[in-house]
Order: sequence, then C-alpha cells, then structure tokens
Amino acid sequence: MNIKNLRWTILFISFFVLLFGAYAGLYFGYFIPTFSCCYVRARAGTCFMLTLQQTIASFTWDSTLIFLERFFYFSILVIILGRAWCGWICPLGLFQDVLDWIRTKLSISYIRFSTKLVQSLAWIKWTFFSIAVLIPVWVAFPLFCPYAALNLNIPYCQLCPGKYILPLIVGNPDRIAVNFNSVANLVTSTLGLAFSSITIIGAMIKRRFFCTFCPLGLMMSWYRKISFFKLKKDDSKCTRCEICYNACPVDIEDVYKSIGKKDVTSADCLLCLKCVENCPEDDALSATYLGKTIYKSSAKGFFNKKEKQ
Repeated sequence: MNIKNLRWTILFISFFVLLFGAYAGLYFGYFIPTFSCCYVRARAGTCFMLTLQQTIASFTWDSTLIFLERFFYFSILVIILGRAWCGWICPLGLFQDVLDWIRTKLSISYIRFSTKLVQSLAWIKWTFFSIAVLIPVWVAFPLFCPYAALNLNIPYCQLCPGKYILPLIVGNPDRIAVNFNSVANLVTSTLGLAFSSITIIGAMIKRRFFCTFCPLGLMMSWYRKISFFKLKKDDSKCTRCEICYNACPVDIEDVYKSIGKKDVTSADCLLCLKCVENCPEDDALSATYLGKTIYKSSAKGFFNKKEKQ
C-alpha cells in the first residue's frame, strides 16, 4: 500500500471509530486532539476544546484537577503524533479532503494562500482560541451581563464548523439549527452556521481551508519542537523544484525555501507527508519518529507515481 492509500485508509477508519465508536462500546475520553465533536451522539471520544472551555467556565478546584488530568493526556497524545492528528486522523480534515477530491473530479481550479497571507490571517485562529478561553472566564466570573454569560460556557463549540458539519454527516441533523433560546445562543449559532458554510465553500476551492484557522491546530503547533514525529530535509539533495510546495495542502513554502535547517516541521504542517511522497529526489525529504527514519523521498517512488497517473 502506498502512502496516499494508507493515509486515506487511516482517515476513513479514524472517522468511523471516532464518530460511531460508541456503538461498539468505545470511548477514549475528553482529551482527543482532533475534532470528535460533542454534538455527535455516537462519538468514541471528545475534542479537547470542550474540556478547555468547560473547566475554565466552572473554575472550581475539582474542575482544575479535571483540566490538568485531561491536559496531561492531550499533551501526551500531541507529543506522540504531533499534527499528524490533523493530517491523518481528523474527521473534519477528511471531510475537507473529500471535498478537495470532488473538486479535482470536477476539474475546478484551486487557490493558494501565500505565506504572507497566512500570516496576515493568523489573527482568526487566535481569535477563535481567545473566544474559547476568555469567554469561559467571563462565565466563571460574570461581573457584567451575567444572564448572557450563562449561555456561553462553551462558546467556541457554538462557532465551530465541526458542530454543524459532522452531525449532518453522521445523521444527527437536529443539532444543525439556529438556537433561539437566548440572544447569545442566537448570535453564536448563526455565526456557527455562517462559518460552516464558508468552510464548505472554502474547502471546494482551497485545500484544507479550515486548517488555516483552526484553534486546535494552533494549540498542537506549540508542541512541534518536542513531538516525536518530524519532517526532515537534506539541503544537499534538495533542488528547490517547489514540488513539495505544490503538493502541500496548506501551502507551506518553508520546506523548499529553508536553507541550513534540517527540521522543517513548521507550525502549520499537518504531517500528511505529501511533500515526501511527491519529492523526486532520493532522501531529500524524510519523516522521522524518535529520530528514526520511517519514510523518505525517492526518485523511483516519484516516477512510479507519475506512471500511474
């Protein structure tokens, strides 16, 4: 099995295990570093973003202990796999990849985000992260508008495209609606549906569109220096052909542009290994785990793939 087929296989298996696993009695906890949405009834684990918001909003000694325990497990999982959780496991990532596959079948051209544009848009994921942290603080200490605060203990979950897209896919459409229970719920659910629509449209014209704005991905990127899974480059074998950039679903230029840097695992890298898979130079790019090479680029693999296309 080649790396492309392996990635798709793992993505589909992960999708069904995470979103339907409860039917088989599976449950992995509230610290999963990928979108396994709390609004999916049969999920086999819950996204860490829920824990982050709920424990801050509670702000008790018990909730702090719960948070520390779940944060520990979340951190261990991210250290073990890094952002491969995004590239290989995330259900919302699979959804975007399927839309991208449909786009290619319809021969629709896609757009790219330059490094400068990605940097200028970074405030969006930081805003999502800030919402997930600061509004629950307000809920814990409602010094003003306490009634509104009561309805915002998990504000990011109300905005997240995963809340609306994943339940729709797995057959929980009742979760996808504007919530009229309060003004706060009305605003957040309306914005959430808008963000979901933008994500669907965006994923049809830009590969892994939402990954650029994902606050969970932002949190995982903080572990890249200590995670076991790395993307490495041998400068002496790189010809700066830009094929890695063309293959990258999040348009990372640093892999081919970097000079003198062996570890090229950038903050936005999903560790999908498409760059390694498509690199035409022997050993120019490699994926390592705990310092051991587990997959590397090769001219033979590149030309074999071209022949099959």
